[in-house]
Amino acid sequence: MMTEERPGPGSIWERYERFFRTSPEIVFEWNDPETSARGWLVINSLKGGAAGGGTRMHSGLTRDEVTFLAKAMELKFAFAGPPIGGAKSGIDFDPADPRKSEVLRRWFAAIRTELMSRYGTAGDLNVSEIAEVIPCCKEIGINHPQLGVLRGHLGLDGEALGRRSELMHIGLDQPVPVELGLAGKEARVFGLVTGHSVASAALRLLHHQERAPEQTRVLLQGFGAVGGAAALYMARAGLKIVGIVDAHSALLRPEGLTGADVESLLLSRSGNTLPPHPDVRKGPGAHEEFWSTPAELFVAAAGSGSLDADRLDSLTAAGVKSIVAGANHPFWASEPGDTSLEQDADKRFAVIADVIASCGTAHAFACQACSEFPLRPEAVFESIRETVEGAVDEAARRSGSAEHGLLAGALELALERCGRPPAL
Repeated sequence: MMTEERPGPGSIWERYERFFRTSPEIVFEWNDPETSARGWLVINSLKGGAAGGGTRMHSGLTRDEVTFLAKAMELKFAFAGPPIGGAKSGIDFDPADPRKSEVLRRWFAAIRTELMSRYGTAGDLNVSEIAEVIPCCKEIGINHPQLGVLRGHLGLDGEALGRRSELMHIGLDQPVPVELGLAGKEARVFGLVTGHSVASAALRLLHHQERAPEQTRVLLQGFGAVGGAAALYMARAGLKIVGIVDAHSALLRPEGLTGADVESLLLSRSGNTLPPHPDVRKGPGAHEEFWSTPAELFVAAAGSGSLDADRLDSLTAAGVKSIVAGANHPFWASEPGDTSLEQDADKRFAVIADVIASCGTAHAFACQACSEFPLRPEAVFESIRETVEGAVDEAARRSGSAEHGLLAGALELALERCGRPPAL
């Protein structure tokens, strides 16, 4: 059962809650003149002269959600770099509506000034970086959606700005070698780096727990860009993925999926869900079976707020000891700044925070943005691994345990790096 204990004054949780409840520096609100769409650009701060964060779209999205995610991006940059502020774009609109592309074009035109000067964006939930964000930006004279960060943070302009943005695009869009991707399907740096950081976090946690990957059963929530890539790298490292669940179906394999099994799933996947497969079943019964499947490690790679108190109880009953948060803030909250469920999870599980586990894209951008030439994919992946391992090591050191308290340790470190020291 979840406890009702509240954080004390000056505690890490009180500071964390205060961080989320402090008003952001800039909020831009937009009402589409041609549809019911509403949009928000929230810039939590302009630390380092700029702010960054992706663009998402879904029905029912709110300003509070966008604000929360902008603040989470600031904490993520504290680990992954570059040392800039957090931001987020969000549009309240049905992504299945055929007018989606028109709405996105008008949205990016509305925030063009910010994109040109101090805000960098990317894809996010229901918005594709390659198919939607980059083309929309190019239509309004912005050759890369991170141009605002290059100008605001690095002070680049003119030919130097154009050259660096082009090099950064080349670096992030490079095809990866087969050993990092898939035989028979071209994969690119941008589409794999966050899954790589999630898998790196899981493996480093197992190192601290002195548990062999081959002795670790994994339940994976989500099989989109992050979940699919995380599954690939975890299976190749020897972890036994015994269950995968998406919004509509579940795949259960008690003996665990091999690397070849995951590769086959990814080669036949279209979109962000599990493809047809003999072990894939649909319906509530399949979902219930997934949540009761025995495992030691749970990886959250679906939407925000997907883990509530009942889900945590189910994971406890299934034998799960550790949670890797590959999704942005997977823990449900009654309101922005509510940390009660996170505190409960931190006492019951070894939790690797999302700001560490899902930092792959942010760090890949930081690597390429600060380089005078496109870095090889192998170098970017290695830098991500080292960054994640260092952060997990520090969280474990601060908690004094590899079994609980790691989330508080990570958040304490992130707030310090954001320039928010403990209250006196």
